[in-house]
Amino acid sequence: MQRPRISRFPSFTFPRWFLAGLALATVGVDLKGQESPDWQALPVPEEVLPSLESILATAGERAPELVQIGLDRQIANEELTIARSRLYPSVGVGGNLGYRYVDRQGQDNDSNASGSVSIGASRPLYHWGAVNARVRRGEIGVNNSLLSTRRSFQATIQLLRAEYLSLILDQMKLRNLRLERSNLERELETAQSRFDAGEISEEAFLSAQIGLDRSMIAIEETVDLREETLREFMRVSGLEERPEIPVSVPQLDLNQIERALREGTVGPTWVDRTFAIQTNRNRLDQLEETETIIRSQQRPKVNFSASISQAPVNTATKNNVDTINYFAGLSVNWNVFDGFSTRANRRINLLEQRKLENGLLSREQELREEEQALRENLLIRLRKQRLAERKFQLDQRIYQRIKDEYGQGTIAENDFRVTQEDFYEEEYNLNVARARLLESISEYLVVVNRDRAVRFLEDAR
Repeated sequence: MQRPRISRFPSFTFPRWFLAGLALATVGVDLKGQESPDWQALPVPEEVLPSLESILATAGERAPELVQIGLDRQIANEELTIARSRLYPSVGVGGNLGYRYVDRQGQDNDSNASGSVSIGASRPLYHWGAVNARVRRGEIGVNNSLLSTRRSFQATIQLLRAEYLSLILDQMKLRNLRLERSNLERELETAQSRFDAGEISEEAFLSAQIGLDRSMIAIEETVDLREETLREFMRVSGLEERPEIPVSVPQLDLNQIERALREGTVGPTWVDRTFAIQTNRNRLDQLEETETIIRSQQRPKVNFSASISQAPVNTATKNNVDTINYFAGLSVNWNVFDGFSTRANRRINLLEQRKLENGLLSREQELREEEQALRENLLIRLRKQRLAERKFQLDQRIYQRIKDEYGQGTIAENDFRVTQEDFYEEEYNLNVARARLLESISEYLVVVNRDRAVRFLEDAR
């Protein structure tokens, strides 16, 4: 009796789009009046795998990479404090105490213990906008540090998603390899008996041994790879205990996903919200503030200053008269010539602005093209995934029928085990396709800056 075999359905793989810093965006048709996609209808891995959601929430608090980024944010805040200090008066206190000796030619010399004390305050009054420009530049730096934190966290989330899905698939792969090993062990026992009985050649028996050895090596390699992935997953997420890994990737609502992609557009301003564009525009604003600061360097700067000093002074009638001096007024500083340094700095700053502006235009176009490519890629993947799900339902029916026939004793155990091995392999391929679809959706959401996982970072802060 020829047993039905589960046909091999080719697994499909699409290119992966990786982040350059987490934080990109995507493009769509800029048609006014059309609604944005239903972003909630586009699932991310943690929404279909609840055990992953709690891990990502932990990563928002403990991820080692975020500690370094948090320190950078603190530095940016302190730099802003330094910039704001110029808005307040600076106050200084000075004094001296010692022995004073005055040598007068033709008159009596004078010597005595002497001391003085002074208190002074000053504040920039008019610096051609440079003081406020430094403050605004510092505020922009703080904003950029926040964007950098979110972008890095988003990249961390993407890595954890991919590794968690990989752990699920490795677990399924191990199940298949162990089933294959079990079948090969039975085949080797049969080959041993037939070889002892002289029914098969030594080469056929040795070939069965090699097949089993190869299977054992494959299991060891998969176990090692899985453990390596698990260690990295725990390190990146900040977990202290081994996480619970589901047995499979859940089935997705493909109709809902396709409807969200086809019926909505990302709108005309989505690029402006992406981390990459926001960061670069902030840098451009910083360069414009720097231009104000540079221009002020060769202009007269007016400060308000006031001081009180007390010191002994010799007068026409008496020496060492304690005298208090009060002063309040304006002081002016003017750097008239600095060897063309200011002009060169202005030129450099202008070139940096032009370079950044050109880069912004190019980056915006790249993002729009990337969004369109990702959306089309997703729609094709959805069609293939729908076909794969239908094919697997057919495979399940075939496998269940063979399983029932085996239970009734109408087919041989060897035929059933081969069919079971084929079915498990197809089930693994289906889960690989589901995982890749989830990764593609999350990559798309990252590009359009709609990744909902950033909330874990905001909740943690």
